[in-house]
Amino acid sequence: MKHLFRILPLALLSGTPALAQGGGAPMGWLKLSADLPLRGRWTLYSEVESRQSSAQLGTQQLGRLGLRLHIAPSFSLSTGYVLAANEFGPADGPRVPEHRFYQEVTLADMKGPVRASHRLRAEERWLRPLPEAAFRFAPRLRYQLRLVVPLHSGGLLPVGSAYVVGADELFASLGKQKGRSFLEENRASAGLGYRFSPLATIEMAYLHQTQSAGNLGFALARNAVQLSVAVAAPSHRSLVRL
Repeated sequence: MKHLFRILPLALLSGTPALAQGGGAPMGWLKLSADLPLRGRWTLYSEVESRQSSAQLGTQQLGRLGLRLHIAPSFSLSTGYVLAANEFGPADGPRVPEHRFYQEVTLADMKGPVRASHRLRAEERWLRPLPEAAFRFAPRLRYQLRLVVPLHSGGLLPVGSAYVVGADELFASLGKQKGRSFLEENRASAGLGYRFSPLATIEMAYLHQTQSAGNLGFALARNAVQLSVAVAAPSHRSLVRL
C-alpha cells in the first residue's frame, strides 16, 4: 500500500499538459517556518514565504498561522488561515490580497532508509484573477509526497548531518473549471538539507512549478531555488522536517 502512495504523483502527472511555456533562469523562494509547543498535544504553526516573479507568474508574499493537533508521533491534524499578497506581472505590478482557510492531515513514515511523509490539504480560497475583479471562491485539494534520505551511516539524522530531500505536490481544483484542467498545478523539487541544531534544519532545493493554462493548450512554468529554514517543537520535529 505504501508503494502506491509513492508512485501516485508520478501516475497523475502523466495527465498534465506535456508542453510548458516559460521557465528560464530560476527565481528565488524563501521559506521560514516554526512549529512551537502550546499545551499537551497542541502546537502553533507559523510560516512566511517570499516568492520572486517570472515573466509568466507574479511575485507572492505569504503568511500562514495555524493550530496543529498531534494525534501520534507520526500523525497530525491542522487548521489555520493564510494571507497572501499577489503581484501581477514580473515586478512592481498591482498587488491584491488572497485569503485562505485550510485543513490538513499529515502522516509520516520514519522507518527505513527512506523516510516519507504524506500531506493532504484542503483550501478554501478567496482571490482575484485580476486586480480590478471581485473576489471569487476557488477551493482546491493539495497532496504532497515528501521523501528524505539521511546521508549519515545507519540512516540516522543527528545534529551536524545532511540529507537528500525530494517532494512532489499536486493541486486539484474543486471550483468551476471554465476550460481549466482538474489538476491545475504541480510542484516538484529536489535538494539537500542539513540539521544544524536539535530543533532546526535548513534546506536548499531546486523547484519546478507548472500551472494549467486551460484552453491555451500549454502550461505556464517557473523554476525556483528554494531556501527553507524550519524550527519544530522538541517532541514533534518529524512532522516539520523529517
